[in-house]
Amino acid sequence: MITITMLGSGSRGNAILVDGSAGSLLVDAGFGVRTLAKRFEAAARRPEEVGGLLLTHEHVDHACGAAAACDRWSWTVHASAATHTALSVQASGAPADVAVLGTSGQMSLCGFTVEHTPVPHDASDCRAFVLTDEASGARAGIVLDAGHVPDGLAAFLERLDLLVLESNHDDAMLADGPYPAPLKARIGGGQGHLSNRHASALAAACAHRGLRAVVLAHLSETNNTPELAVKTARDALRKAAWKRDSVLAAPQRIVLSPVSADGGVGRPAAAQLSLGL
Repeated sequence: MITITMLGSGSRGNAILVDGSAGSLLVDAGFGVRTLAKRFEAAARRPEEVGGLLLTHEHVDHACGAAAACDRWSWTVHASAATHTALSVQASGAPADVAVLGTSGQMSLCGFTVEHTPVPHDASDCRAFVLTDEASGARAGIVLDAGHVPDGLAAFLERLDLLVLESNHDDAMLADGPYPAPLKARIGGGQGHLSNRHASALAAACAHRGLRAVVLAHLSETNNTPELAVKTARDALRKAAWKRDSVLAAPQRIVLSPVSADGGVGRPAAAQLSLGL
């Protein structure tokens, strides 16, 4: 079985706890260690339970806490060679205990088979992941930052039980919003972030009877709303004949209740805790 707990997702920080039958992994550490510790506490979990950290890429909202968390909780940080190199020149520094992901492929880690593939983003080498629980066969896909949907990505995400997918912005809200033109071009360009429209099309391409839930991630607080992102994805999934209704938007400032591979949503996280950024 796989359960996903979104500890927070957005431009202020991203971290995803993935639990399987035999272990737990964290995907991205875009918060400082104090905030990460608070997010784990809100989820009624302990960072010491995590067996390793997977990094999608080096941008601060995904990796600023990687080095300090590795040092504090003895995590090994798994990322591409280019991501490790980029981290080494950032203010947060390079993690002490690292493992290098190849160009693509798979590995066994903490009871998961971890597959990874490059996705287009203005980072050194951004990756999408599929984690398969080796005991149950349950599969979760995670795509956090991608400027567009490359050929082969939907096939990489086939037969998922859970999909975590960036749905960053609404096209009209971005175009009419307050950001300066260069930033709008960067976000909406082919190396930026997925819009609701493109994310929903990818979700629809991944739809099948076994897909239990879709969690929309990395929503812009300026150029999107949870209601709009969920509606856009849900409409596309219904057109693809997906019969379920489990489409959720991950918040930035609080922990989302755990979502399991059978489609169940756990009890609400302790949102009343003070979760500093």
